[in-house]
Amino acid sequence: MKPDRLTVDWGEAELAEERRKRWMGSWLVSREGEEGDYFYDGPGGRQTEHAVPTGALGVRLRWWPSADTVAMNLEFGPMSQVTDDYFFEDGADSAVTLRAHDLIRA
Repeated sequence: MKPDRLTVDWGEAELAEERRKRWMGSWLVSREGEEGDYFYDGPGGRQTEHAVPTGALGVRLRWWPSADTVAMNLEFGPMSQVTDDYFFEDGADSAVTLRAHDLIRA
């Protein structure tokens, strides 16, 4: 059983808006990492809830450095970073909550 609802805590609510990461979330539709539709494109500092579509097996999150971070590629601008993929567990509850920062690769 996969969940019906996904809640994502994007973190950094305690930071000023210009210091928060920008996030994009997409559904994973295969165990090999094929992406489906995007479900979020926005700043951190929020908690969002999403209906899990039929066929979604998990999520992949990307983030970009905050606007006040200097670490950027001068030719193309800030480059996105990808978190570890998250797959829903067999027998998951009908609602799952994720903390985006827990998925950031160390």
